[in-house]
Amino acid sequence: MKSISKKAVALTLVLLTALAQHNDAVNASPLPASAAMPRWVKRQLLTGSPRVDAVVAQDGSGGHSTINAALKAAPPGSERFTIHVKKGVYAEVVEIHRKNVMLVGDGAGQTIITGNRSNMSNHGTPCTATVSAQGSGFIARELTIENTAGPTAKQAVALLSNSNHSVVFRCEIKGYQDTLLAENHLQFYRDCEVSGTIDIVFGDAAAVFQNCTILARRPPKDRHNIITAQGRSVADAPTGFSFQGCKVTTREDLRGVETYLGRPWRAHSNVVFMQSYLDTIVHPAGWVPWDKNVVNITTTRTVFYGEYKNEGPGSDLRHRVSWPGFHKMKHAAQARKYTVDAFIHGGDWLPEIGVAYKPGL
Repeated sequence: MKSISKKAVALTLVLLTALAQHNDAVNASPLPASAAMPRWVKRQLLTGSPRVDAVVAQDGSGGHSTINAALKAAPPGSERFTIHVKKGVYAEVVEIHRKNVMLVGDGAGQTIITGNRSNMSNHGTPCTATVSAQGSGFIARELTIENTAGPTAKQAVALLSNSNHSVVFRCEIKGYQDTLLAENHLQFYRDCEVSGTIDIVFGDAAAVFQNCTILARRPPKDRHNIITAQGRSVADAPTGFSFQGCKVTTREDLRGVETYLGRPWRAHSNVVFMQSYLDTIVHPAGWVPWDKNVVNITTTRTVFYGEYKNEGPGSDLRHRVSWPGFHKMKHAAQARKYTVDAFIHGGDWLPEIGVAYKPGL
């Protein structure tokens, strides 16, 4: 009986330890594991090394030398397929149509996926993307995706995401005009650095950017920088961009360059910056018409551009545009609509992925 009692106590301790790990893992950092495992086990594994299904390396230490070769080797179906892309520069255009693909690098600036397609090289804007994620459940972690076409090459996308329930975590997304096309569906970006010039983030996804740095670069002569060009075309459609706890700044000398938070790509463009740091580069007006020299009176009424509890020298609201569609958000209830849980229903899908996130304000 004593032996049985000791075993029971030991088993109880194991179960309590597992339960504690489960509770601690709810907002852990992402690295995926087998879909057959219990969710709390998956989350625990996300804090360490993931189960890797394919390794890409230029030095011959992996099973593949290109990312595209690894994608071709993925089995059919929708089980999570994780590709470890080792340190190196991978000059390839990557199109991901399979569901639940995860790209894991060795760190931003260490694993670099690079391309240089642009409108100037006779590619339509979506076809300029260095990485295009179409299948749902796409995850990118700790790598750089860049388009090096340059500031005068017009539209040149680094990352295009048309992936529902996609997560980009600790990544660097670099370009100039049209760096990040958040095209459709529910998307989450955490601890990322996104750099560019004109319409840096554009599209019509419902996307939340949390703890991200948006870096303005020097645009072509006589042009101005624009952080967002959100493309909602239907009033009350559940799409838009939310920037929470982010930083809008630069690492370049941008004296003489105007930088705006956004312009309306479509009539019901929807963007909010909240609890973020806006540096001196942000123009006092904050927002700008699609054509800077032509104010569309209708569009100034139909957009929703909001700012809530931002800080920094660029957050002064006294000289912001006087559009009916611009809102100096004073109440938490207004801002709460743009949080992870409310805006992209993050509580329904982010915990399973395991990425850290702030659900509310």
